[in-house]
Amino acid sequence: MFLLQSQKKRNSILILSTVAALCFLALYTRNRAQSIDAIRTDYSSETPGRRVLKRGMALPDVIEMNLADIDEPFTENETPLFFHVPKSGGSSLKQYYGICMHLVTASQNGIVGHEQDEELQIVHIPPESQQRFVNVDVSTPEGLQRASYLGFGRANIAEVMFSPYLFKSAAVFEGPTYRGRAFGLFRDPVDREVSRFYYRRGAEHEVANANTYLPELNFITIAKYSLTSFWEGNAVVRMLADCKEGQKPRSEDLELAMEIVRRKVLVGLMDRMEESIAIFDQYFGFAPGLDFDEQWFMECKFNKALGGGANRNFNKKTVDPESDTYKNIARRNRYDRELYSYVVHLFETRKQLERVDMSHGSGRVNGRVYVVPNDAENAPPFMFGEEVNEDSGEEDYGLNK
Repeated sequence: MFLLQSQKKRNSILILSTVAALCFLALYTRNRAQSIDAIRTDYSSETPGRRVLKRGMALPDVIEMNLADIDEPFTENETPLFFHVPKSGGSSLKQYYGICMHLVTASQNGIVGHEQDEELQIVHIPPESQQRFVNVDVSTPEGLQRASYLGFGRANIAEVMFSPYLFKSAAVFEGPTYRGRAFGLFRDPVDREVSRFYYRRGAEHEVANANTYLPELNFITIAKYSLTSFWEGNAVVRMLADCKEGQKPRSEDLELAMEIVRRKVLVGLMDRMEESIAIFDQYFGFAPGLDFDEQWFMECKFNKALGGGANRNFNKKTVDPESDTYKNIARRNRYDRELYSYVVHLFETRKQLERVDMSHGSGRVNGRVYVVPNDAENAPPFMFGEEVNEDSGEEDYGLNK
């Protein structure tokens, strides 16, 4: 009898333990789903024009401290930082701002012939050129380290900086006094990878970069390429989340990338280049000098940016969305595609976001004083694009080999 009672007691404890474990698992799964939805469902198409961009996860210190939020007032010690995603229009923007606008740029160009310089300076390359560069290379981790050593982050010497390394670029600055303010162009991930395949076939001018110029790709089709190890998917999420080389991104990395672009990156779209450039110029106050020739400027803008720009593939190829090739590329860019959908949403809802005027304390937007809200739901309506007008296309750096 005693043994039978003990057995019943053990069975009861086992049943109660199992029920408790199942309840905990259900609660954890529900909360986990909610934590993801806190970022992903805020761009549901059910309420266009009044979507609420919820605040999400905490950002790494280097991003939080050294990059300004895009909706906070400008300060004097900020450097515009262009987050350069390969094959997404960045090279065209580089020429537009450097040649057409005559801005002092920091990229990889200024280092040519100045590798041994021991102090920062503005240089012309080639010497007879009107283009002005800072004598650093911010397109590589090593170059960014050297730029930091020379004091680039606190020098306010560049009018715009171009780099594919957001985290390492942010580390150059010394926030909160000296910060970067980020913007970038984004492109449909499948179109980007198809373009990159054909670019890598013929990029003989980048022969020194073994991860970019791959003449062997001339002997395989895009269909075979989509199945090879020549490339890794989800390049943009890996760049934004600072994933290590060869590290596959996780859902947490996607969430981090979404939160970074929501708060820290003014986004543009490559296939809406003209509109994106107008937003960038207005937001940062970029403008050509007072003595510029308007006709020359418009021709330069068209030739360098709107007409295709640098590193363009003259024979643009596309892939049938119903093909296995398209599906293979899309599958390997699952997180990038989700991020791109979110970027498109942000682009639409932010089109009325203008430059915050530094001369008015907390800033002025559309003639109204603007203070960064503690609650995103109380943000002024211009952040949400209530009157969206629907009327209104480089270097690889060896990334994503």
